[in-house]
Amino acid sequence: MRKSYLPVMLLIMSFFSFQGLTAQENDENATTANSHWQAGINYLSNDVYLGRKDSMNLPYITPAIGYYHKSGLFVSGSLSYSSSAAQSQLDLFELVAGYTFTSNKLDGEISFSKDFYNSKSYGVKSETKGSLDGSLSYDFGFVKPTIETGISFNKRPDYSVAFGLEHSFYAADNKLEIAPSFLLNASTQNYYSSYYSKRKYALKRKKGNTTGGATITAYLPNAGEFKIMDYEFSIPVNYTAGDFTFNFTPTFAAPTNPAIVVLTVKPVAGNSYTKTFTEKISDVFYWSAGVSYNF
Repeated sequence: MRKSYLPVMLLIMSFFSFQGLTAQENDENATTANSHWQAGINYLSNDVYLGRKDSMNLPYITPAIGYYHKSGLFVSGSLSYSSSAAQSQLDLFELVAGYTFTSNKLDGEISFSKDFYNSKSYGVKSETKGSLDGSLSYDFGFVKPTIETGISFNKRPDYSVAFGLEHSFYAADNKLEIAPSFLLNASTQNYYSSYYSKRKYALKRKKGNTTGGATITAYLPNAGEFKIMDYEFSIPVNYTAGDFTFNFTPTFAAPTNPAIVVLTVKPVAGNSYTKTFTEKISDVFYWSAGVSYNF
Protein backbone atom coordinates (compact mmCIF):
# COMPACT_ATOMS: atom_id res chain seq x y z
CA MET A 1 0.00 0.00 0.00
CA ARG A 2 2.90 2.34 0.69
CA LYS A 3 3.79 2.41 -3.01
CA SER A 4 0.35 3.83 -3.73
CA TYR A 5 1.27 7.07 -1.97
CA LEU A 6 4.31 7.68 -4.17
CA PRO A 7 2.63 9.02 -7.35
CA VAL A 8 0.46 11.37 -5.30
CA MET A 9 3.33 12.74 -3.24
CA LEU A 10 5.56 13.17 -6.30
CA LEU A 11 2.89 15.12 -8.15
CA ILE A 12 2.14 17.37 -5.17
CA MET A 13 5.87 18.04 -4.63
CA SER A 14 6.36 18.74 -8.34
CA PHE A 15 3.35 21.02 -8.38
CA PHE A 16 4.65 23.24 -5.62
CA SER A 17 8.18 23.18 -7.07
CA PHE A 18 6.89 24.45 -10.42
CA GLN A 19 4.64 26.89 -8.61
CA GLY A 20 7.63 28.33 -6.76
CA LEU A 21 9.68 28.65 -9.94
CA THR A 22 6.87 30.45 -11.71
CA ALA A 23 5.62 32.57 -8.82
CA GLN A 24 7.07 35.80 -10.18
CA GLU A 25 5.52 35.27 -13.61
CA ASN A 26 2.17 34.35 -12.06
CA ASP A 27 2.24 37.53 -9.97
CA GLU A 28 2.76 39.55 -13.14
CA ASN A 29 -0.08 37.70 -14.87
CA ALA A 30 -2.32 38.30 -11.86
CA THR A 31 -2.16 42.04 -12.43
CA THR A 32 -3.85 41.62 -15.83
CA ALA A 33 -6.07 38.59 -15.17
CA ASN A 34 -9.63 39.17 -14.04
CA SER A 35 -11.34 37.51 -11.11
CA HIS A 36 -14.75 36.26 -12.19
CA TRP A 37 -17.76 34.10 -11.46
CA GLN A 38 -18.77 31.24 -13.71
CA ALA A 39 -22.22 29.66 -13.88
CA GLY A 40 -23.21 26.80 -16.12
CA ILE A 41 -25.25 23.71 -16.70
CA ASN A 42 -24.14 20.34 -18.07
CA TYR A 43 -25.82 17.14 -19.24
CA LEU A 44 -24.08 13.76 -18.90
CA SER A 45 -25.62 10.83 -20.77
CA ASN A 46 -24.44 8.21 -18.24
CA ASP A 47 -22.44 8.22 -15.01
CA VAL A 48 -19.28 6.29 -15.94
CA TYR A 49 -16.10 6.19 -13.83
CA LEU A 50 -12.91 4.40 -14.94
CA GLY A 51 -14.99 2.41 -17.41
CA ARG A 52 -17.33 1.20 -14.65
CA LYS A 53 -21.05 1.93 -14.45
CA ASP A 54 -24.21 0.72 -12.78
CA SER A 55 -26.54 -1.68 -14.59
CA MET A 56 -29.06 1.16 -14.69
CA ASN A 57 -28.32 4.11 -16.94
CA LEU A 58 -27.68 7.24 -14.81
CA PRO A 59 -27.89 10.47 -16.82
CA TYR A 60 -27.08 13.65 -14.89
CA ILE A 61 -28.21 17.25 -15.24
CA THR A 62 -25.72 19.38 -13.32
CA PRO A 63 -25.99 23.12 -12.68
CA ALA A 64 -22.83 24.63 -11.18
CA ILE A 65 -21.43 27.95 -10.01
CA GLY A 66 -17.90 28.94 -9.05
CA TYR A 67 -15.69 31.89 -8.20
CA TYR A 68 -12.24 32.11 -9.80
CA HIS A 69 -9.76 34.59 -8.33
CA LYS A 70 -7.03 36.10 -10.48
CA SER A 71 -4.43 34.54 -8.16
CA GLY A 72 -5.49 31.06 -9.32
CA LEU A 73 -7.56 30.18 -6.26
CA PHE A 74 -11.09 28.97 -6.92
CA VAL A 75 -14.14 27.49 -5.22
CA SER A 76 -17.20 25.92 -6.83
CA GLY A 77 -20.35 24.00 -6.06
CA SER A 78 -22.61 21.78 -8.14
CA LEU A 79 -25.82 19.76 -7.87
CA SER A 80 -26.28 16.63 -9.98
CA TYR A 81 -29.83 15.53 -10.67
CA SER A 82 -30.38 11.98 -11.90
CA SER A 83 -32.89 12.23 -14.74
CA SER A 84 -33.30 8.48 -15.23
CA ALA A 85 -36.88 7.35 -15.82
CA ALA A 86 -36.33 4.64 -13.21
CA GLN A 87 -34.79 6.97 -10.62
CA SER A 88 -35.36 10.73 -10.71
CA GLN A 89 -33.69 12.39 -7.73
CA LEU A 90 -31.05 14.81 -6.55
CA ASP A 91 -28.09 12.43 -6.61
CA LEU A 92 -24.99 14.43 -5.68
CA PHE A 93 -23.93 17.72 -4.12
CA GLU A 94 -20.24 18.56 -4.58
CA LEU A 95 -18.02 21.34 -3.25
CA VAL A 96 -14.55 21.95 -4.73
CA ALA A 97 -11.75 24.30 -3.71
CA GLY A 98 -8.36 24.53 -5.38
CA TYR A 99 -5.57 26.40 -7.10
CA THR A 100 -4.56 26.56 -10.76
CA PHE A 101 -1.62 28.12 -12.55
CA THR A 102 -0.43 28.60 -16.11
CA SER A 103 3.14 29.50 -16.97
CA ASN A 104 4.07 29.61 -20.64
CA LYS A 105 3.26 26.05 -21.75
CA LEU A 106 2.93 24.52 -18.29
CA ASP A 107 -0.45 24.09 -16.59
CA GLY A 108 -1.11 22.78 -13.11
CA GLU A 109 -3.94 22.32 -10.66
CA ILE A 110 -4.49 20.97 -7.17
CA SER A 111 -7.95 20.68 -5.66
CA PHE A 112 -9.95 19.20 -2.80
CA SER A 113 -13.53 18.06 -3.30
CA LYS A 114 -16.22 17.06 -0.82
CA ASP A 115 -19.01 14.82 -2.09
CA PHE A 116 -22.48 14.34 -0.63
CA TYR A 117 -24.27 11.45 -2.34
CA ASN A 118 -27.93 10.57 -1.95
CA SER A 119 -28.34 7.43 0.18
CA LYS A 120 -30.33 5.97 -2.73
CA SER A 121 -27.71 6.76 -5.36
CA TYR A 122 -26.46 3.84 -7.44
CA GLY A 123 -23.48 5.54 -9.02
CA VAL A 124 -20.31 3.46 -8.76
CA LYS A 125 -18.61 6.29 -6.80
CA SER A 126 -21.55 6.84 -4.44
CA GLU A 127 -19.64 5.65 -1.35
CA THR A 128 -16.87 8.22 -1.98
CA LYS A 129 -16.78 11.11 0.51
CA GLY A 130 -14.29 13.37 -1.27
CA SER A 131 -10.88 13.50 -2.92
CA LEU A 132 -7.55 15.33 -3.18
CA ASP A 133 -6.45 15.67 -6.80
CA GLY A 134 -3.60 17.20 -8.75
CA SER A 135 -2.57 17.50 -12.39
CA LEU A 136 0.33 18.78 -14.48
CA SER A 137 0.49 19.20 -18.25
CA TYR A 138 2.99 20.66 -20.70
CA ASP A 139 2.19 21.76 -24.24
CA PHE A 140 4.98 20.74 -26.63
CA GLY A 141 2.99 22.05 -29.57
CA PHE A 142 2.51 18.77 -31.43
CA VAL A 143 1.23 17.02 -28.28
CA LYS A 144 0.25 17.91 -24.72
CA PRO A 145 1.01 15.16 -22.18
CA THR A 146 -0.77 15.20 -18.83
CA ILE A 147 -0.37 13.39 -15.54
CA GLU A 148 -3.21 13.30 -13.03
CA THR A 149 -3.19 11.71 -9.61
CA GLY A 150 -5.42 11.65 -6.58
CA ILE A 151 -6.56 10.17 -3.31
CA SER A 152 -10.26 9.37 -2.89
CA PHE A 153 -11.67 9.08 0.60
CA ASN A 154 -13.87 6.06 1.22
CA LYS A 155 -14.09 3.51 4.03
CA ARG A 156 -10.60 2.68 2.76
CA PRO A 157 -8.80 5.28 0.60
CA ASP A 158 -8.21 4.80 -3.11
CA TYR A 159 -5.20 5.98 -5.11
CA SER A 160 -5.32 6.81 -8.79
CA VAL A 161 -2.95 7.89 -11.55
CA ALA A 162 -3.81 8.85 -15.13
CA PHE A 163 -1.57 9.55 -18.11
CA GLY A 164 -3.00 11.50 -21.00
CA LEU A 165 -2.12 12.87 -24.43
CA GLU A 166 -4.01 15.50 -26.39
CA HIS A 167 -3.64 17.99 -29.22
CA SER A 168 -5.82 21.03 -29.84
CA PHE A 169 -7.01 22.29 -33.21
CA TYR A 170 -8.40 25.82 -33.52
CA ALA A 171 -10.74 27.48 -36.02
CA ALA A 172 -13.09 30.46 -36.34
CA ASP A 173 -10.53 32.96 -35.01
CA ASN A 174 -9.66 30.58 -32.16
CA LYS A 175 -13.25 30.58 -30.92
CA LEU A 176 -13.59 26.89 -31.78
CA GLU A 177 -11.30 24.32 -30.13
CA ILE A 178 -11.30 20.60 -30.88
CA ALA A 179 -8.94 18.52 -28.73
CA PRO A 180 -8.75 14.76 -29.45
CA SER A 181 -7.52 13.08 -26.27
CA PHE A 182 -6.32 9.73 -24.95
CA LEU A 183 -6.28 8.81 -21.25
CA LEU A 184 -5.00 5.74 -19.40
CA ASN A 185 -6.42 5.35 -15.89
CA ALA A 186 -5.00 3.20 -13.10
CA SER A 187 -6.45 2.90 -9.61
CA THR A 188 -7.28 0.81 -6.58
CA GLN A 189 -10.94 -0.21 -6.21
CA ASN A 190 -12.01 0.17 -2.59
CA TYR A 191 -14.74 2.55 -3.78
CA TYR A 192 -16.02 -0.16 -6.11
CA SER A 193 -16.03 -2.79 -3.38
CA SER A 194 -18.11 -0.44 -1.20
CA TYR A 195 -20.50 0.08 -4.12
CA TYR A 196 -20.91 -3.69 -4.49
CA SER A 197 -21.34 -4.08 -0.74
CA LYS A 198 -23.82 -1.25 -0.06
CA ARG A 199 -25.41 -0.10 -3.31
CA LYS A 200 -25.50 -2.59 -6.16
CA TYR A 201 -27.65 -5.19 -4.38
CA ALA A 202 -29.46 -2.87 -1.95
CA LEU A 203 -32.95 -4.04 -0.97
CA LYS A 204 -34.36 -0.55 -1.52
CA ARG A 205 -33.54 -0.56 -5.23
CA LYS A 206 -36.63 -0.21 -7.38
CA LYS A 207 -35.45 -2.97 -9.67
CA GLY A 208 -35.07 -5.96 -7.40
CA ASN A 209 -31.68 -7.53 -6.89
CA THR A 210 -33.15 -10.25 -4.67
CA THR A 211 -34.98 -13.48 -5.37
CA GLY A 212 -37.87 -14.55 -3.15
CA GLY A 213 -36.87 -12.02 -0.50
CA ALA A 214 -33.27 -13.24 -0.35
CA THR A 215 -30.63 -10.72 0.70
CA ILE A 216 -27.55 -10.38 -1.50
CA THR A 217 -24.25 -8.86 -0.40
CA ALA A 218 -20.93 -8.68 -2.22
CA TYR A 219 -17.38 -7.35 -2.01
CA LEU A 220 -14.13 -7.35 -3.98
CA PRO A 221 -11.36 -9.35 -2.24
CA ASN A 222 -8.62 -7.63 -4.30
CA ALA A 223 -9.94 -4.06 -4.08
CA GLY A 224 -6.63 -2.72 -2.73
CA GLU A 225 -4.62 -3.82 -5.77
CA PHE A 226 -3.41 -1.02 -8.05
CA LYS A 227 -4.32 -1.83 -11.67
CA ILE A 228 -5.00 -0.26 -15.04
CA MET A 229 -8.75 0.35 -15.09
CA ASP A 230 -9.52 1.64 -18.56
CA TYR A 231 -8.41 3.43 -21.72
CA GLU A 232 -10.46 6.45 -22.75
CA PHE A 233 -10.69 8.24 -26.09
CA SER A 234 -12.55 11.54 -26.26
CA ILE A 235 -12.96 14.55 -28.53
CA PRO A 236 -13.83 17.65 -26.47
CA VAL A 237 -15.30 20.46 -28.58
CA ASN A 238 -15.53 23.99 -27.16
CA TYR A 239 -16.93 27.10 -28.80
CA THR A 240 -16.59 30.52 -27.15
CA ALA A 241 -18.95 33.38 -27.99
CA GLY A 242 -18.28 36.40 -25.81
CA ASP A 243 -18.73 35.35 -22.18
CA PHE A 244 -20.46 32.11 -23.16
CA THR A 245 -18.70 28.80 -23.78
CA PHE A 246 -20.52 25.84 -25.32
CA ASN A 247 -19.03 22.36 -24.95
CA PHE A 248 -19.64 18.86 -26.23
CA THR A 249 -17.51 15.82 -25.36
CA PRO A 250 -18.10 12.29 -26.72
CA THR A 251 -16.10 9.61 -24.87
CA PHE A 252 -15.35 5.96 -25.60
CA ALA A 253 -14.10 3.96 -22.59
CA ALA A 254 -12.52 0.51 -22.87
CA PRO A 255 -12.37 -1.04 -19.37
CA THR A 256 -9.84 -3.69 -18.45
CA ASN A 257 -9.01 -5.95 -15.48
CA PRO A 258 -12.55 -7.02 -14.48
CA ALA A 259 -13.05 -7.36 -10.74
CA ILE A 260 -13.33 -10.64 -8.87
CA VAL A 261 -16.52 -10.56 -6.79
CA VAL A 262 -17.43 -12.62 -3.73
CA LEU A 263 -21.23 -12.77 -3.47
CA THR A 264 -23.27 -14.12 -0.56
CA VAL A 265 -26.99 -14.95 -0.80
CA LYS A 266 -29.09 -15.23 2.36
CA PRO A 267 -32.53 -16.65 1.50
CA VAL A 268 -35.56 -16.14 3.75
CA ALA A 269 -35.62 -19.87 4.37
CA GLY A 270 -32.71 -22.25 4.04
CA ASN A 271 -28.97 -21.89 4.24
CA SER A 272 -26.83 -19.05 2.94
CA TYR A 273 -24.37 -19.73 0.17
CA THR A 274 -21.39 -17.89 -1.30
CA LYS A 275 -19.97 -17.87 -4.80
CA THR A 276 -17.02 -16.15 -6.45
CA PHE A 277 -17.12 -14.86 -10.01
CA THR A 278 -15.45 -12.40 -12.38
CA GLU A 279 -17.63 -9.46 -13.33
CA LYS A 280 -18.57 -8.86 -16.95
CA ILE A 281 -17.31 -5.58 -18.37
CA SER A 282 -17.76 -4.07 -21.82
CA ASP A 283 -16.81 -0.98 -23.78
CA VAL A 284 -19.04 2.01 -23.16
CA PHE A 285 -19.81 5.19 -25.07
CA TYR A 286 -21.17 8.27 -23.32
CA TRP A 287 -21.21 12.01 -23.89
CA SER A 288 -21.68 15.34 -22.17
CA ALA A 289 -22.84 18.75 -23.35
CA GLY A 290 -23.20 22.07 -21.62
CA VAL A 291 -22.87 25.81 -21.54
CA SER A 292 -21.13 28.18 -19.11
CA TYR A 293 -21.21 31.94 -18.63
CA ASN A 294 -18.49 34.15 -17.12
CA PHE A 295 -19.45 37.30 -15.26
